[in-house]
Amino acid sequence: MSCVIRRASSALAILAAMLSPATLFAQACPLCYQSASAGSAKFIAALRGGILALIIPTVLIGACVSVVAYRKRGAGDEE
Repeated sequence: MSCVIRRASSALAILAAMLSPATLFAQACPLCYQSASAGSAKFIAALRGGILALIIPTVLIGACVSVVAYRKRGAGDEE
């Protein structure tokens, strides 16, 4: 059963990568950097706030998953 789930998740990841827009892969382009650096002080403050709003939940979720995985690290060894 886990093999079926693994194959389905792999197929879903491949499908998502194929259907993602091409502009998604151009996030670190020099033009974007130049337009962001040429922005006003309010624009730069809003950009920094947006970055923090995106990175803080990601770090917290990753930390929670790591803590749970660390606590459950020996749970499968019992028989």
